[in-house]
Amino acid sequence: MVQFNQKTSNTSFKLLTSQLYRTKSRTMSLGLLLIATLALSCLSTMRNNVIAQPTTSQSATAKELSILLLNKVKRYLPGVSIVVGIISPNGTQVYSYGNISQANSTKVDGNTIFDIASITKTFTTTLLADMVKRGLVSLDDPIGKYLPATVKIPTYNGHEITLKDLATHTSGLPDFPAGWIRNHTYTTQQVYSFLSNTSLVSEPGIKANYSDIGMGLLGHILSIKAGVPYPQLVKDRILNVLGMDSTGIAMNSTAITLSDALKSRLAKGHIGGKEVNLEFIPDAIQPAGALHSTANDLLKYLAANIGLIHTSISDLIQETHLIRHEYPRELDPFPFPSNKSLSVSYIGLGWFIETNLGTEVIQHAGGIDGYSTLIGFNPTKQEGVVILCSCDGSDIPLPMIEPWRSLLYR
Repeated sequence: MVQFNQKTSNTSFKLLTSQLYRTKSRTMSLGLLLIATLALSCLSTMRNNVIAQPTTSQSATAKELSILLLNKVKRYLPGVSIVVGIISPNGTQVYSYGNISQANSTKVDGNTIFDIASITKTFTTTLLADMVKRGLVSLDDPIGKYLPATVKIPTYNGHEITLKDLATHTSGLPDFPAGWIRNHTYTTQQVYSFLSNTSLVSEPGIKANYSDIGMGLLGHILSIKAGVPYPQLVKDRILNVLGMDSTGIAMNSTAITLSDALKSRLAKGHIGGKEVNLEFIPDAIQPAGALHSTANDLLKYLAANIGLIHTSISDLIQETHLIRHEYPRELDPFPFPSNKSLSVSYIGLGWFIETNLGTEVIQHAGGIDGYSTLIGFNPTKQEGVVILCSCDGSDIPLPMIEPWRSLLYR
């Protein structure tokens, strides 16, 4: 298991972050997972005020450790913005820091828009559950059933990739094909060409290996089968049901498409202290990470995921939480402590499930140019957190990790 201490070198920190769940070939923000862990542990004690920093001793309260973390965010990443939303049976709270951008001094809040990156994947797998329920597709259908006959789909010793394989990252596809260039305008035919020239790294359905192109293709296939563009499909089947009016995709097949109204609410992303534009994702794989959203919208999504609201899609959402496959422990930098209990990491339909076989936390993180995000919840306690930061995962400093273990395992 991963140990954090003051002797951890920059080299080992980079190695650690390279093992995190990725999107668009950028590492997930380690700091954001830390923040989420803290927030999950202090839903009933966190308050708006910030006081002097406490020490990270085992006797420190959840509130004190949370304050320590907030102060470190302000100290090490003062130019970025961050919104933390928490939810429990007692209601919701939103905490925020920073401005929309250098040019827009408006303070960020629960209605500020962020690129949510790979959290998008959980919406894609919810669409899969919906279409399975409607009888339009089956989890065990080979993907060749839905893609054009001209597409050469890779196999492994005769074993074909299924929809379930794409949804559980067990397709054998790499994260991205060799030669893929991020932030590039690939046509759907070019994406098909990448797929046709890709070799599987393992037999489908056997071994989990995180794949952005795989999850992107899943959403693309669902869109083809439904005969509806992916952004509209998500809106019709999920966003409209939950009233997530500030969530959507601000790009078409060739470019970013930001309206003036959206620009005025979009927190500008940052890399290395400099503001950056949204990263473009090719149309065929936008279902892997192209959604934008707000903390308030994602709190609605969390409420549906943990059963605090009951909707027409509640059963579909619960279907995505069911464990489908073990996820390699060596790819999970935040397992439960082995000295307390056996701990295991699993994957459902898109969601990652962390458990010590007594407590279960379900989560998904994301990282894309200039943004780090995370959503997670404890289904038993019906408590959850969403973190949206206009900071790149590569910029999260090591000192922000220090309070993490003290709070998670206190």
